Amino acid sequence: MKVKRYPYPALKIFLLMGLIFGNNLLVYGQDAMEDAKVAVSFSEENGIKAITATAVDQEGVPIEELELYFYVKRTFSLLPIGDFFNSTDENGMVVVEFPNDLPGDDAKANVTIVVKIKESDLYNDLTLETTKNWGIPISLDPLKEKRSLWASSANAPFSLITGVSIMIIGIWYIIFYIFFKLYKISKIRTRI
Repeated sequence: MKVKRYPYPALKIFLLMGLIFGNNLLVYGQDAMEDAKVAVSFSEENGIKAITATAVDQEGVPIEELELYFYVKRTFSLLPIGDFFNSTDENGMVVVEFPNDLPGDDAKANVTIVVKIKESDLYNDLTLETTKNWGIPISLDPLKEKRSLWASSANAPFSLITGVSIMIIGIWYIIFYIFFKLYKISKIRTRI
């Protein structure tokens, strides 16, 4: 059986790699993406706090059915607020209600609200951050905190302190017991 050999196999691999990597702008449609302009406003009526975002394109035409994501910045990540999918209406607007029971980042009840466009087919990713004092004020004084798991070490729950202390004492007891037994074994060997 004859094996058919192709001339210049490295050239074919090079051309294939050039086709894959060189044309990624055409494959992924990056040349058609444009920037959207998003304006965020805040309103508070009858105890209901609302975030309104308006999206328009470069010509000022409202963008319909654009997915906007609303978050509140927390210590380690972003907390989503609003519906799972928040898409703009025919006027390019979307309104999201802000939760009233969210603790703030400091004693002034400031929270950082983040509005994002991400993974859109037509528009580039965009992130807007705004600080607003809509949270619940928190006390940063460790002496005034209640005992809880997230409190400082001075205000840890007694059961947690007791449990950890017993485990540490137990581990050190086992270590000293092993050294004591090894010492007794070494004394027995010296007598023999």
